[in-house]
Amino acid sequence: MKLTFFERRWQKVIKKTEDGYEYPDYEPKEKELSSAEVDTGPQGEAALDYTVPISGDIEIKTTVVENGRAVVMEGGSLWVADRNGEWSDVSYEGEGQIKLVPDKKSYRVGETAHVLALLPKEKAHLLVTTELSGVLGVRQLDVPGRAAIIDVPIEARFAPNVFLNVTYVRASEMYTQDLMIVVPARDKLLNLQIIPNKKEFKPRETASYTVLARNSDGSPAANAEVSFGVVDEAIYSISPESVEDIRRSFYGRRYNSVQTSFSVNFQFSGYAGTKVVNLAENKRARQLADFKNDTEVNPQVRRIFKDTAFWQPAIVTGADGKATVKVELPDNLTTWRATARAVTADTRVGVAVSKVVERKDVIIRVALPRFLTAGDTVTLSGIVHNYLKADKVTKITIDVAGAKLLDAPAQTVTIPSQGEYRVNWRVNAPATGDLKVLAKALTDTESDALETTIPIVPRGLKNTRADSFAIADDDADKVFTFTLPANADPNARALRVEASPSIAGTLFGALDYLTSYPYGCTEQTMSSFLPNVIVTQALQNVQTATIKDTNDIAKKTRKGLRRLYAYQHDDGGWGWWKDDPTTAWMTAYVVDGLVQAERAKYDVDDTRLANGREALKKMLNEGKDGVGGLAEDARAYAAYALAESGETDMRYLGDLFNNRAKLTAYARALVALGLSERGDKRAQTVAADIERTAKGGGADASWDNNTEATALSVKALARITPASEVLPKAARWLVGHRRFGYYWLSTRETAFAIYALIDYLKASHELEANYSLEIYVNGEQVKQWQVTPADASSAQVFTLQRKGGEVGQSSEVHVVKHGHGMLYLATALTHYTNEEQTAEAAVPQLKLHREYLRLNVVEKSEGGLGWKVEPLSGDVHSGDIIVSRLRLEGEKGQYLMIEDPIPAGCEQVESVSGIDLNHDEKDWSDWYSAREFRDNRAVLFVNYFDGKAQFQYAMRVQVPGQFRVA
Repeated sequence: MKLTFFERRWQKVIKKTEDGYEYPDYEPKEKELSSAEVDTGPQGEAALDYTVPISGDIEIKTTVVENGRAVVMEGGSLWVADRNGEWSDVSYEGEGQIKLVPDKKSYRVGETAHVLALLPKEKAHLLVTTELSGVLGVRQLDVPGRAAIIDVPIEARFAPNVFLNVTYVRASEMYTQDLMIVVPARDKLLNLQIIPNKKEFKPRETASYTVLARNSDGSPAANAEVSFGVVDEAIYSISPESVEDIRRSFYGRRYNSVQTSFSVNFQFSGYAGTKVVNLAENKRARQLADFKNDTEVNPQVRRIFKDTAFWQPAIVTGADGKATVKVELPDNLTTWRATARAVTADTRVGVAVSKVVERKDVIIRVALPRFLTAGDTVTLSGIVHNYLKADKVTKITIDVAGAKLLDAPAQTVTIPSQGEYRVNWRVNAPATGDLKVLAKALTDTESDALETTIPIVPRGLKNTRADSFAIADDDADKVFTFTLPANADPNARALRVEASPSIAGTLFGALDYLTSYPYGCTEQTMSSFLPNVIVTQALQNVQTATIKDTNDIAKKTRKGLRRLYAYQHDDGGWGWWKDDPTTAWMTAYVVDGLVQAERAKYDVDDTRLANGREALKKMLNEGKDGVGGLAEDARAYAAYALAESGETDMRYLGDLFNNRAKLTAYARALVALGLSERGDKRAQTVAADIERTAKGGGADASWDNNTEATALSVKALARITPASEVLPKAARWLVGHRRFGYYWLSTRETAFAIYALIDYLKASHELEANYSLEIYVNGEQVKQWQVTPADASSAQVFTLQRKGGEVGQSSEVHVVKHGHGMLYLATALTHYTNEEQTAEAAVPQLKLHREYLRLNVVEKSEGGLGWKVEPLSGDVHSGDIIVSRLRLEGEKGQYLMIEDPIPAGCEQVESVSGIDLNHDEKDWSDWYSAREFRDNRAVLFVNYFDGKAQFQYAMRVQVPGQFRVA
């Protein structure tokens, strides 16, 4: 191998563009200095002692002879420092800037970095600093020539990197340059190993893992805390590891947060302010013989399937740096990935991954749909694999529960070695419930058995009859009768009876509804956790018992806040979903919620809140949001949220107050609340307007017969005039208008009602009760209760739930009450109609029509693939693509959700033959805010509906059968 050394200097030249414009450039001039030949050793390495003849830039080129042909390769470069530092004759590319050249690529703590600084001008007074999150060291240096060697002693705090900055000023121009000095944190990295006791396992075997932690010098890392998890490797095929390498998290590259600026270029125009520092930047088995055996091996049934086999956050190594972890593996036949992350008290960290395989030599798999609908007939396929060394006579059997098997349950076949066999069984699911399948593959050497369960969902329309009552009479005897239609599915019935002596007790069912709601838009995210926070805090304030089932409220709240932050738009506001237009109402709801969470002592990101506030101000000032002009309800909510979050400018509320005669009840209540937040006496005036405009008679009162407007009015009166005679009437109206027995029409209505009733609870004395209560269902006494004030004050509630066969064709609920105090009673009966043909249902405002079509992939005339649809007729086969087309007509509106049940045996798809149906095909579907594909349905969310829309999505037929659609 030949090494050739060249002197390289850069010559400044003037060049011209095509239009004659002159510009300076630099061209390299090379001069050969010397050459030498060296031979590589056994490891392919060679060494050469070289005496440098000049100072400056020396380039090295390497010539290697391969197959008789010389190949010239770049060999690197080096800088040679002048002993006196006088470099007036040295030129380099980009010589209008400072150039910093380190003598090494990385350094250890205790070494000294020698950095060559090449300067564009002579005689400089340098400011030399070491920097990171701040200035770590500073010194000044006079340089007579154009170069200097700067020595930087490497300190422990510099790991894993630090920045050297060199700056000077000459003739009102500032020259500055940074250099990152790499100081690998080798002493802070643990050598972590995971050593399994073997590489292959059978189902339910116990895997033993030894975790070995050693320091960088090879010594044992005692008392290291190790998190250890064992996860199905298939999970990482869906999504890669989301957790950053702990070594990178602690000792990855750090960024320089120090900015160097020059005051000569600053201009001041009579203003002052503060500069915000962005701190966020500082981030198988061997078989010898096969003998005939008339007996079959009885297999262990595989029914325990887990994505995560084991998780332990804090395993501690012993003095030898070792820890042993035993994991009983579930029944998944898969590769298991074990991941360990370790940290010590002095923040040494490490990570390790190890994989083992769980397998069998005889395996049976069953192809099942995700669910069935009552009345479906499905073809289940069993696939048996023989990985033994010999052909095997195999008995394949199936047993089903909850459905009817239409074919013979067993057959015996011979499966060749390394071969497989498929068997099909038809199964009919006549009724709602669960289908349990037990399939077996039996040989005389090894066998397998698999048990799995899928739901059979009801067919037809879900119907709920609900009633809510507030009973104040000292002596009450009331009977409620429920009669189901003759075609009601007997297995899909549910009766719920709820009784409480206080409004506080009525809230628990509503909270359960909110926290279990299956979707997660902006509003539903806020409505899922914030009511729990507010109810818990309020009940503690009125000295009641701890609210039930809320040990994880803090966890859910933090998760909800993170989701809300992720949904915030670039303009600071929020929409219904992450990628739709910003709206004033949704932004106000989130700002309102963030303030409430902050008042409940949760950590709220101040920047997120501030950006939301600024977005509200902008929308109010412009009179519009992302979907158009602001309605008065949205304006009022935005003004209230600003006032609640500390806005002192009363202009927004003042304008609304002056126009209060024309406001809706909804907006009026928000104005009152906003004025009350700022301590403005005008809140009393608006509260009087609220009282005066209440509608109703006797024991109830409401505003616009609207749940949200009434809830906000209750909230306002409870805060401003808690002695109002209208207040308890309106609270009773709210409780009595729970549309589904224990919750209101939507998550939004339910959340608003809870907010209002909590404020009412704080202001009222309704926690006083002293009466006897008896509840009978179909003549059977299900509750006898002597209600005391303590029961009311501790938010006690009685809930009875009966399902399926426990609910007869006719049900009677009988309530007897004697004594003083309020009884809040709610009943709800849910059932599904079981009809072969379901009549098209429509409400006056909306009409929805669905049709199925067949999708075919065709070649476009201009080239490439496209699609066309045709009416669906005849049979469909596995692999066919069908389209569900939904046509919606009706009055314009906002915030629509469409749930479309799908046939069992189908899977929704985003693309067909490489065609992205949502992005590549503009005519595929009208716009929607969000879409979710669930196991048994597709869900569409429409932010704004203009009166007519068409939506469609595609499904691939996978499992054979005859399927009904709800």
